[in-house]
Amino acid sequence: MAYQSLRLEYLQIPPVSRAYTTACVLTTAAVQLELITPFQLYFNPELIFKHFQIWRLITNFLFFGPVGFNFLFNMIFLTGSMICVFLGLP
Repeated sequence: MAYQSLRLEYLQIPPVSRAYTTACVLTTAAVQLELITPFQLYFNPELIFKHFQIWRLITNFLFFGPVGFNFLFNMIFLTGSMICVFLGLP
């Protein structure tokens, strides 16, 4: 039952915010699980233009640092409507 309400709340987030939030969470999870390092994500013009590592244009906006209180608040403010889920409001 709780899973269904969380799923419905997630689906009520506007599509762009939902996609961006999901990408941020997945990127941060990948760093926490050590599948990738933050050094593979940061913006470096030399690597972008000389070595064609184009993903760096996007991934530097997806990583907010380690999972913690700051990350949680960044995600809450990013998705405004998710605050109701965390506070248990209808």
